Amino acid sequence: VWYRTGSIDETMGVTGVAHVLEHMMFKGTKSLGPGEFSKKVAALGGRENAFTSYDYTAYFQQIEKSHLPEIMRLESDRMHNLILSEEEFKKEIKVVMEERRLRTDDQATGLLYEQFMATAFNSSPNRNPVIGWMEDLKNMTYLDAQNWYKKWYTPSNAILVVVGDVEPKQVFEMAKNTYGKVPKQILEERKIQGEPEQRGVKRFSLKAPAENVVVMMGWKVPKVIDANIDVIDPWALEVLAGVLDGNQNTRLNRILVKEKNISTGVNAGADAIARSEQLFMISTVLAKGKTPAIFETEVKKIIADIAQNGIKPDELKRVKIAVTASQI
Repeated sequence: VWYRTGSIDETMGVTGVAHVLEHMMFKGTKSLGPGEFSKKVAALGGRENAFTSYDYTAYFQQIEKSHLPEIMRLESDRMHNLILSEEEFKKEIKVVMEERRLRTDDQATGLLYEQFMATAFNSSPNRNPVIGWMEDLKNMTYLDAQNWYKKWYTPSNAILVVVGDVEPKQVFEMAKNTYGKVPKQILEERKIQGEPEQRGVKRFSLKAPAENVVVMMGWKVPKVIDANIDVIDPWALEVLAGVLDGNQNTRLNRILVKEKNISTGVNAGADAIARSEQLFMISTVLAKGKTPAIFETEVKKIIADIAQNGIKPDELKRVKIAVTASQI
């Protein structure tokens, strides 16, 4: 079950609440106690998890097909019967804060990426980390999570996906008997939090305990909007990512790692499909003795060469095959 709400829907002061609520969704309903949801899934031989991004929050179970009706009943139950207690919230917010320390505060690359996004964007919610700023987590209450739940968790803001050896008609009938009985609510209008035009290069450096220098570069790029899949630029950028960083013989790796020994590894890419603002990013771990300035200069040379001379048909054909295969 995918809910069309993520950290880009948050406002300052409650950053991280989408992810916090994801944790709280396992804390019980009117008919289930804390942790019982997971115990029931495990008792049926299943596995489950959840994840939060800028754009969405999703929950999944992997289960033998005869148990699908029970899983749908459990999942639809917590779509509208969740119990958010202050006691359970105080326990779980500590877990989330520890997760933030582990993944961001104690990780040099995590700190770098967080500051990178905060520097790249002025007003877009992308500038805030999905897990939230620590000060917001410290000041958050169970009422913040409860308000978020009431605002976004409704059938009209959810997408149900069932994949496997099932009969579609039976699945639709199960959905009507579970999710179809959940009271619907009208969603609030989403305010577009656009990004003003950038009028110059932004740079920053960050000091953190690390053995090697990490460099991140990014460019603001277009994305697919309102399912208009006929636009060319976002897909061209996915192919460009394949030209630059598809395997060890693509341009960034061949030139910067193998030939010039500037980097120990390079990554490039962008997401064409997203509600949030997008960046085309290139990142690297520098080889000993190399500087960010050298890396930036070489990257710009490689990009300028593609812009000026294009890509040969045989190379483009190979890259398209690789990009398509990775999608599949």
